[in-house]
Amino acid sequence: MLKPQSTQEISLDALVRSLPHARLVPADAGSVVVSGAQQDSRHVASGDLFIARAGLRLDGSKYINDAVSRGARAVLLEPGALVDSVQIPRIEVANVPLALAAAAHAIYGDPTAHLEVVGITGTNGKTTTAHLVQAVIDHCGGHAGIVGTLGYRFDGLDMPAQHTTPEADALARVAAAMRERGASHLVMEVSSIALAAHRVDHTRFSVAAFTNMTQDHLDYHGTMASYGQAKERLFTDLAPRTAAIQVDEPFGRALAERFQASFAQHPLARISSRIEPSSRVEVAPLHISQDANGTMLEARTPAGNVQVRSPLLGIFNVENLLTALSIAWLLGLDVREAAEALSRPVPVPGRLERCDVPGQDDIMALVDYAHTPDALQRTLASVRGLGSGRIWCVFGCGGDRDAGKRSLMGAAVGAAADIAIVTNDNPRGENPQRIADAILDGLRESDIEVQVQLDRAMAIERAIQSAKAGDLVLIAGKGHEPYQIVGDVTSPFDDREEVRRALTKRRTSRGLNSGPALQGKS
Repeated sequence: MLKPQSTQEISLDALVRSLPHARLVPADAGSVVVSGAQQDSRHVASGDLFIARAGLRLDGSKYINDAVSRGARAVLLEPGALVDSVQIPRIEVANVPLALAAAAHAIYGDPTAHLEVVGITGTNGKTTTAHLVQAVIDHCGGHAGIVGTLGYRFDGLDMPAQHTTPEADALARVAAAMRERGASHLVMEVSSIALAAHRVDHTRFSVAAFTNMTQDHLDYHGTMASYGQAKERLFTDLAPRTAAIQVDEPFGRALAERFQASFAQHPLARISSRIEPSSRVEVAPLHISQDANGTMLEARTPAGNVQVRSPLLGIFNVENLLTALSIAWLLGLDVREAAEALSRPVPVPGRLERCDVPGQDDIMALVDYAHTPDALQRTLASVRGLGSGRIWCVFGCGGDRDAGKRSLMGAAVGAAADIAIVTNDNPRGENPQRIADAILDGLRESDIEVQVQLDRAMAIERAIQSAKAGDLVLIAGKGHEPYQIVGDVTSPFDDREEVRRALTKRRTSRGLNSGPALQGKS
């Protein structure tokens, strides 16, 4: 578990003063000190404040005694929780999730006040943009930690991500640990769920960035309006010092207007990915092209025009590159140096990641995390010019997640691919065939070839083996994920490994034949 090596102690009196409407029981326990915060009793260390939070499946108050046995000195809970046998002081608050972030940041010394924090939200593009920004900061002389889907990492420290944005206590610990080890910046992916659940409350954002918003997570938010309100919190309730907002779509334009209305003196970079923007912007492209080696971009910024020759595949990455340039400008970095950093390889696992094996180059195989209708459509459109033949798309939809997007994902593939193979993508507790049937509903009006192979490994192999020279095969949905969840069983599974295995088999069956079919196109 990533946490600071040295800790400071805070008295319960001081902690209670930092929390609204908190009550200490017993009242004379104010001199007791705590040095950490933890809501998982299994990870409690001596001196911690245990967070007894009631979740959807578990009630934290049932684990208080376990936390006490591991050294917890006090507990944060709501009145009425199961506390009959609790032998340590307790802090009672009306709403634990709301108080959690304030308590954690107070205990860990308000770590984000000592870092330049960049928060990036949006349906698509958060991970790639975060990695681009980290690369820019490091190239310009800073030392950036990163928190997101691919993990929480800084200077050799590496913690797997349980959530895109960690719980508030984990975020405070991670930020404190990175600061202790010399980080100057923290680049965060900020999910809508984290915003709605108040995980990033009390985080001090130097820059808040918005990429885009399309349908996702409606299993959690219920409606697109609620989804949008959650994202808006990053730019209003959390009062960032500056903002970078993509304004090509109505939600982004409205978000920029609300930010300006709330914080008229705070710098704003409005971004368009269009060569001829439809509204006033600070950052926009002057020229865009791509080939099989990457994306070329000339952009105008408030600091002057710059050129980027990025190895990233996919025209949609123009949006991510422009957002990274905008963030660099808002951070006060040299935009030309930022463009130099963006022209170097910035590996982002599972984001249009090309999978190759020696001696097999007559088809192109790409693995991508695209798991929303918009991401699939944009990814497929972006790769259309990278091969001379057909586009295959192997994809599915997650079980126990937003069911409303399944037919939309089918329709997106039907409109942009030539051949679709519908397969499993973490079906979890749902019937895989029912998920596939919902996807097929969106493919019914398409005239492309459609196959169903629920075994994902077999689906990948079928596409790779059946592809003709010049074809491009996109394996979408899982990206970097090294697992497949079927029922309640999580098994090792990596799309990239399966693709390379299938490519090796293709090479062997074809006697190491390779052809010149793949040619870059602008």
